[in-house]
Formats: sequence, C-alpha cells, structure tokens
Amino acid sequence: MHEMSMSDRGLSETLSLVFMAILVAVAALLLVASLTGVMSNLLLKPALFSVQVTQYNTSSNAHVIGVFSQQGDTVNMNGTSQSGGTSIVSFSLIDPTGLSFTVIPAGPLQKDSWGPGTMMYIYKSGSTYVYTDDPTSIPGASLPTGTYTVKIIDTKVHVLLNAFPVTIQP
Repeated sequence: MHEMSMSDRGLSETLSLVFMAILVAVAALLLVASLTGVMSNLLLKPALFSVQVTQYNTSSNAHVIGVFSQQGDTVNMNGTSQSGGTSIVSFSLIDPTGLSFTVIPAGPLQKDSWGPGTMMYIYKSGSTYVYTDDPTSIPGASLPTGTYTVKIIDTKVHVLLNAFPVTIQP
C-alpha cells in the first residue's frame, strides 16, 4: 500500500474545477465591465488644477471676472467644441443678490482646451452670464459692483471642484 506524503496532497479535481469556473466568471465580468464603460466610470477622477479668480479690467475699462488657470490639469469647457483636456468643466455664478446662474460660452473659444497660464473671462450679456477666452470680444459694459461667487464644476464626474468669491469694484 502506498503511503501519502506531504507532496502527494493537492486539491481535489472537483474543487479545482470550481476554482477555474470562478476565475473564468470573474475574468468575463471584468471584460464586460471594461467594454461597456462601467470600469472607466468607476475609475474617473475629477480634474485637479489651481485657479485664481479676480476682477479683470478690459481695454475698454469694463469690469469683468477673470478666472486664471495657474497650474494642473488642462480641461475642456462644457458646451464648447473643444476636444482637449483631461475632463470637462463648467462655471456657475452666484451674483451679489444671491441668484445662481449657469455660465454659458459666449461663442467659439480660440483654444482647444483651458490649461495653465490661460484665463477665461466671465461677463454679462443681456440677462445671462457668459464666458470667453478672448478679452477683445468682451463688450464695454461692466458687471454690477458687489461680491460674486464663481463655482467650478467637473461635469464629467459631477463634482464641485471649488467656489471662489470675487468682488467687482467700481
């Protein structure tokens, strides 16, 4: 009779088949998740950048809000034809009276992305707030004086990145 030694022991054939079936099922789930976009949605991270918000005076001496990207990720602005950048961001604005507005593009932007060293300009056009990356396209009307809050939202991940107060002075 053959005596079993430690090296002769192993998994039973049934147990090894169960483990193989579990591994195949997990691999199939991961493949389906990556092909359907579930995996990429789980791995999304919000844009990371440093921004400064300040009063900007145009060449026609109109007072508008300047949003300066200092460093970090390059992003695409929501509602534009831009295709560059790691994520998509949008602006929201709370005016001095406390009303909240979605800031929309004033028209096509000059650059394909918003990144370090570039500025967006927020101003009022009619009853809406708009933004542009071209300060020469801003009409001569100033924003009313008071403190505004500029919210920067990552619309791809649906996260508020930051909210900055800025005071427009005469």
